[in-house]
This record gives sequence, C-alpha cells and structure tokens, in this order.
Amino acid sequence: MSSKMNMNVIMNYGTIYGIVIIAMSLIFYIVGLENDNIAVFFINLVVTVGALYIFMNKYKMEVGAGFISFTTSFRLGILLTFFGGVISAFYNWIFLSFIDPGAIDKAKEKAYESAISNGRSAEQAITELEMAESIMTPIGMTIIALFVFLLLGLIISAIVSAFIKNENPNPFSEEV
Repeated sequence: MSSKMNMNVIMNYGTIYGIVIIAMSLIFYIVGLENDNIAVFFINLVVTVGALYIFMNKYKMEVGAGFISFTTSFRLGILLTFFGGVISAFYNWIFLSFIDPGAIDKAKEKAYESAISNGRSAEQAITELEMAESIMTPIGMTIIALFVFLLLGLIISAIVSAFIKNENPNPFSEEV
C-alpha cells in the first residue's frame, strides 16, 4: 500500500472519529449534559482510546501483516486525533457561532462563579474574565478545543501504542 493510500485510510478513520465525537456532543447537548461534566470527559476519553486502539490494530493487521512499531503506531494515533480534532473543532466553531452562541456567555458565568467560590474577590474575578475575553470567542474556543484534542491525542497515542506495538522480528523486511 502506498503512502498516499495510507493517508487516505488515516483520513477516513479520522473523519469517522470526528463524526462520532460530534454525534456525542450533540447528544450531550440535547440531554443537557455540560461539556465540563466529568462523566462527559470520561466518555470522550473512552471513545478516543477505543477509536485509537481499533484503528491501530486494524492498520497493524491489514497493512503491517500483524506487525507495527511503536513509532508508526504513535504517528497513526496522532494523525487520527488530528483529523478527528479538526473536524470536531470545525463543528465547535459552528456550534458556538450559530447553534448556541450563548454558550460562551454561560462559560463566562461559570468561570466567574468558580473564581468567586475559590476565594477570589469580585474585582479579581472580573479582572481574570477581562484577561480571558480575547480567547472567549468562537474562534478562540475552537483553537483551544483543537489544541486540547491534539494534546490528549499525543498522550493517548503514546499509551495505546505501547500496548499495541508488535515489532517485526525480521530485520530485513520493511518496517511498518
């Protein structure tokens, strides 16, 4: 399989992963679960680990004939989360710009309440919100979401790759 074909496979799986994340976000929104809910975080984490494991294992079996190095697996995981993250970040921008533009105001209110409950004065909480104002826009929140996707993808890819790797014992064959 050529490198271009491999990238198409990776993009397809990343697209599927991104669509699953979007579908889950819509379900959580309809049900009324907030994105900062710990249960939502763990569900997203399980889906990400599962998607990476399934994709890496399928790639190992179909392309690598049962073998895959840690490096290749790690790259696959990062690319998968990158493509899924871009799709999800684009949805996030659409959501914050058109579906629920008030979500940013709700996030600001929660940040203010959190600052107050952590012992800051009202003036300190307002100052913190004013400093964060420039990133609390649909574009800013989308960039942050993409960054978080990539950071978590990096960490989860390393962990899953450590479990899924199966080095080829034949040093004269092509490295997968």
